[in-house]
Amino acid sequence: MSLAKLCVGLGAIVIGATALPSDSPSTNYAIKERHYVPKSWTSLGPADKSDIINLQIGLKQSNKGAIEQHLLEISDPDHARYGQHLSVDEITDIVRPTNQTIDSVHRWLEGHGVGDIAYSPAQDWISIIVPISKAEELLQTTYSKYEHDRGHIANRATEWSLPLHLHKHIDVVQPTTSFLTPKPEHKPVRFDLSEQELTWWEHTGQFKYKQQPASQLASGTANISAICNASFVTLNCLRTVYGTINYTAQAADNNSIAINNYLNETSRRDDAKTFLQTFRPDAVAAADEFEFIIIDDGPNYQGPNTSVFVDAGSDVEGNLDAQLVLGVSSPTPLFAYNTGGSPPFIPSLSTPTDTNEPYLAFLNYILAQDDIPNVFSSSYGDDEQTVPQSYAERVCSGFAQLGARGVTYLVSSGDAGVGSSGDCYSNDGKNTYKFTPDFPTSCPWVTSIGATANFTPETAVTRFASGAGFSNYFAQPEYQASTVNKYIASLNGTYDGLYNKSGRAYPDISAQGNLDVIVYAGSIIRVGGTSASSPTVAGILALVNDALIAAGKPTLGFINPWLYKEAYKTFTDITIGSSYGCNTTGFPAQAGWDAVTGFGTPNFNELVNAALEKD
Repeated sequence: MSLAKLCVGLGAIVIGATALPSDSPSTNYAIKERHYVPKSWTSLGPADKSDIINLQIGLKQSNKGAIEQHLLEISDPDHARYGQHLSVDEITDIVRPTNQTIDSVHRWLEGHGVGDIAYSPAQDWISIIVPISKAEELLQTTYSKYEHDRGHIANRATEWSLPLHLHKHIDVVQPTTSFLTPKPEHKPVRFDLSEQELTWWEHTGQFKYKQQPASQLASGTANISAICNASFVTLNCLRTVYGTINYTAQAADNNSIAINNYLNETSRRDDAKTFLQTFRPDAVAAADEFEFIIIDDGPNYQGPNTSVFVDAGSDVEGNLDAQLVLGVSSPTPLFAYNTGGSPPFIPSLSTPTDTNEPYLAFLNYILAQDDIPNVFSSSYGDDEQTVPQSYAERVCSGFAQLGARGVTYLVSSGDAGVGSSGDCYSNDGKNTYKFTPDFPTSCPWVTSIGATANFTPETAVTRFASGAGFSNYFAQPEYQASTVNKYIASLNGTYDGLYNKSGRAYPDISAQGNLDVIVYAGSIIRVGGTSASSPTVAGILALVNDALIAAGKPTLGFINPWLYKEAYKTFTDITIGSSYGCNTTGFPAQAGWDAVTGFGTPNFNELVNAALEKD
C-alpha cells in the first residue's frame, strides 16, 4: 500500500513581526494593477471588514531571465551544457530576492502591524492572513462583495496599489482582482456506453483485446484495425499504435512519473485496480503501489461511491490521468500530487465560475523538494485571460524552474479550439472579438499536448475542438520561431487581428484523446478531451526516460528545444482537421507543425533511438 504524505505548499520559513525594525506606513501610493469586473458578476456592496483573507505576495525575483537562459542551454542537445540539470539549491540561489527586496517588504508589512509572515523556501513568496480591513489598508483599495450569476459570492477588488518604493520589489498580490468560485466545471467529457458499443466490446472488442497473438503484440506487427476501434480506444490500442507494447522497462527503480490532481479530484485505487485487471493484468499491483502526496489539504477520498458523488462525475479526471499513466508506463513509479485550494481568478464569459487550479501551492511545494519526478502530466487549464498576467508570469516562471531541474512538464491544450464560440471576447473592458488562448498550456516552458482521433489515418479530433492558439501573455520562444513563423506565413493573413502572431504557439505535440476507455465507479466508460492525451504522452516519455537511464544518460527534461530542432522527425504528422471555435473553422492542420496537433503523435521506438543518439 502507498504512503500518503501530508505537505504544506507555503510557510517553510515563518518570521515574527519583531524580526526586523519597524517602518512607518508609506502614504505615497500608486496603482499597481487594475482589472474590470466581468458581466457575469454583480456587486452586492462593501465587503465585511472582519472577513479573513489569505494574501499571497510575490516578491521580485533576482536575476530576471537567468533561469530561462539556463533552461534553454541545458535543454539544447547541441549545447555543451545539455542535460546538466540544476539542483534545488542552485535554483534558490538564482531566484532568491535581494536582501533589499525582502527587508523592504517585511518593514512595510511590519509597519502596518502585520504579525507572522510565512515565506516560501526561496523567499520569493510571502503569505499573510489578515482581515479585509487590513488588506484594504495595505493595498489602498476597497474590497466589495460580488455575486456570480450562478450564486457564488466572493470578496474582491477592482484594483490595488502599493507604496511607490515597493513597485520594484513586488510583482503580484492575490487575491485582489481575482474572482473565485469553488465549483469545478471543466471535466473530460464523459459518455455512457451505448448498447451498440457494449455489444462490440462484449462480442468483438474483448475477444480481439485478449486473444491477439502474443507474437504479434510483442513484435508490434499487429494490424491496427484488428485491435483499435476509434469509438472505443483501449489501452492495448494506445500501446500498439504508439509502439510501447513491446518495450520492457529496465530502470524503473530509478525512474518516476507524476500527475496533478486539483479541484477536489483524486485517483481511485479500486477503479485503477479494475482497469488494470481488465486491460493490463501484468501491472495490477501498481494500483496499490502508487503514492499520494497531499499538499494544502488536498482531498484523497477512497471510500464507497455515492449516487451524488457519481452523478457529479467526481474523480473522473483523477481516474483518467492515473489509469492511462499506469497503463502505459508501468512499472514506472507513479506519484499523484493532490493539491487543495484555488488561485486568482478573473472570470470571463466562457469561464463564468472558478475552474482555476492552485498552481502556486503546488509549485512552492515541489520546487522545495530535493528529489522530484522526471515527468508530470497536468490536465487542467483556464482561459488565459481569466488569470491575471502578473500571476500567470510568476506561475510560468515556476514551470521554468521545474524544467531547469530536469522535469518534463506536460499540459493539456484545452478542449475549445481557438475559443468557445460566442464567448470570444476580451476581458479588459473593451469586449474585443478575438481568439482566447488557454493557460498554463500557453506558458513557453511546458509542453502542450493536443488531441487526435481515428486511425489510418489519425486526424485532429472533431467531436470537440482540440485547444490551440497563440498566447497574449507570453512571447514566442526562440526555439519555435522558425517553425511557427512558416506556419503563420502559410495562413496568408487568415484571422489576422484575432490572434497574437508574436505569441507562444501551441500545442507542441498530440495523442489520442477522443473516446478513451477507463473505469469509473466500477464501470467501463469512455472519456474525451486533451486531458486524455496528456497522460498518454507522459507515460510514453517516462518509458523513453527509462531507456535513457538504463543507458547511463540524463533524462529528457524540458523537451521543446530538442523537439523543434530534431525530435519532431520521430512524430507522425497529422494533416487532417482544424482547431475550430469562435464561430470560425480555426487554424488548419497541414504538413509539418500546425496550430491544431503540433508536430503530431509519437512513435516510441523512433523517439527512443533519437534520444539515445543525443550526446
